[in-house]
Amino acid sequence: MISNQRRSTPLLWVPLLMIVLALLLQWLKLDSPQTGLLPNFSPWMALAFTGTLVMSRALPWFVWPVAMFAVNLAALGSSAALTAENLTIYGVYALAARSAAQFRGRLGLVQGLLGVVLCSAVFYLVTNTASWAGNAAYAKNLTGWMQALTTGLPGYLPTWTFFRASFFSDLGFSALLMLAFNAEARVRDQATMPLLISAAR
Repeated sequence: MISNQRRSTPLLWVPLLMIVLALLLQWLKLDSPQTGLLPNFSPWMALAFTGTLVMSRALPWFVWPVAMFAVNLAALGSSAALTAENLTIYGVYALAARSAAQFRGRLGLVQGLLGVVLCSAVFYLVTNTASWAGNAAYAKNLTGWMQALTTGLPGYLPTWTFFRASFFSDLGFSALLMLAFNAEARVRDQATMPLLISAAR
């Protein structure tokens, strides 16, 4: 019987390949936005949180946010990538990856999905609050802040639609990563992620 008590995780190649493909997809989207490649689909938070959660401790938690930022820098150049807004975004990804590193071996599949949902919600709240604070078009009051979190500015899609897109892409990619991790772990006779892990463990 495979033990789920083991805290460390092996380096499994299928989840790693999926993460590399996600990085490549994001680079293609940023480098050639006119292609319309999977619009509004961005599994970045899933990569930061779930990617860290399923990867071996041999890979430090900061590998993924650094790789994500490097893709952004390579595709957009320093003038666009090093803005306060972008640095805030990648700071949130780094916090998500750091949090996931603390829970390696302590979360089951359901808990991992709940974790990435929470991270997506925090990301949405932080980035839209930063947009509200930095954009003169928003009134600097509660009404303006609520506008930034819901309808956004006239002439653009409502901001809640971006949360919906990121929510489903993060949830879907996280589920695929964890299923791929478990599938390869079973084949290699390694510890798998159970459905749930009791907090009392």
